[in-house]
Amino acid sequence: MKVTQVEMYHISIPLKKTFFPSWIPGYPQTHNRFTLLRLTTDTGSIGLAAGVAFGEEREGLGGLLAPYVLGLDPCDLELAHQRIREASYLGWRNFWMETAFLDIKAQAEDVPIWKLLGGTDKPIPVYWSTGKVCDPKHHSKVVSQAQSEGYHGVKLRVKSKTLETDVNSIKETRSLVDSGFPLMIDANQGWPVTIVDRPPIWDLARAREFIDSIKDQNIRWLEEPLDMHSYEDYAELRKSSPIKIAGAELNAGWPEARMFLHFESLDIYQPDVTMFGFHDTLKTLEEVKNRGFGFSPHTWTNGVGLFANLHVSTLTDREYPLEYPHEPGSWTPEFRDGILERPIVPDDGFIEPPQEPGLGLSIDWERVKKFGTKFFSMTEGDLRKQVMKEKGVVAALRLKRRKDREAKE
Repeated sequence: MKVTQVEMYHISIPLKKTFFPSWIPGYPQTHNRFTLLRLTTDTGSIGLAAGVAFGEEREGLGGLLAPYVLGLDPCDLELAHQRIREASYLGWRNFWMETAFLDIKAQAEDVPIWKLLGGTDKPIPVYWSTGKVCDPKHHSKVVSQAQSEGYHGVKLRVKSKTLETDVNSIKETRSLVDSGFPLMIDANQGWPVTIVDRPPIWDLARAREFIDSIKDQNIRWLEEPLDMHSYEDYAELRKSSPIKIAGAELNAGWPEARMFLHFESLDIYQPDVTMFGFHDTLKTLEEVKNRGFGFSPHTWTNGVGLFANLHVSTLTDREYPLEYPHEPGSWTPEFRDGILERPIVPDDGFIEPPQEPGLGLSIDWERVKKFGTKFFSMTEGDLRKQVMKEKGVVAALRLKRRKDREAKE
């Protein structure tokens, strides 16, 4: 089997109501945007993956990627990882594409991805992850709803200009809800963006002061209180913190996860396969298990990304629930999962692992046409024509013979 066609789509799903994400303070998000990858093989199998997008910044990605993967055996996962890594040397981080290769390989073996990976067929507990800076009146209602619907906790966001505002918002919210229901807090300091509002970026002293101020509020973990590369400061914070410290969601795969592990910086590791890719996420998970730390993937991307991380979560003991992104009024399942035939909705706080081969998602291609634009398509024949045009017929034939010879060795 080999990859014979690469197709890419810009997807832009209008939100019902403008969303103001805590990670870009003051920024009005009006659409759910992402890049959809579709790989087709000579056997007719189709593999899918989706990566987050701010706009149309991936416009040139197809031309860069296709020569690396056309003709590749999609079941050779190590080589696929290497090819994507090679393409990243020019600045692109695109390990999210590995999902498409896992999708095809699992289909070829007629099993779901989770079964291919050795996961267990048990329901995955989820927690409700809000997206806006914590508003006690609004989010206390969310917490109460989440508890009544069986969710295994709620994550609140803090990113205000003063520490006092952040502390008070958490204390007030806690005072309005069940004191025993799990709350998590995301400070979103791992990758601060200040293109509109400019709240202060936390340092070790501020993080410590925040923790000291909310340590009696029954908080299950504090997420990304420091910059994503502050490995040693994280380690210092963790040593003195009565609250578990979580992070690593957007770090650059295993090389950076290894730094957190080296310094023992975190209690809970949160790699996202749409950032790390499956290869590095699984490597991180294995080492996290060996060292007795916690694991709960980041999933705030889109429905395809959420489902990819669900497969990874089947390899855990379910001690920590999986993130379920949902901000009522704006970022809701029907818009997060807008190209799927049906939204992903938990049942009493759990999502069942899919039983269908591969990724297990049903894409509504009419919705892809409605919300998306195909911006790239290339087959093996297209690539040959391009090489002959750019390199000349003789050079193109020599290059093909050399690649064929290397593939056999």
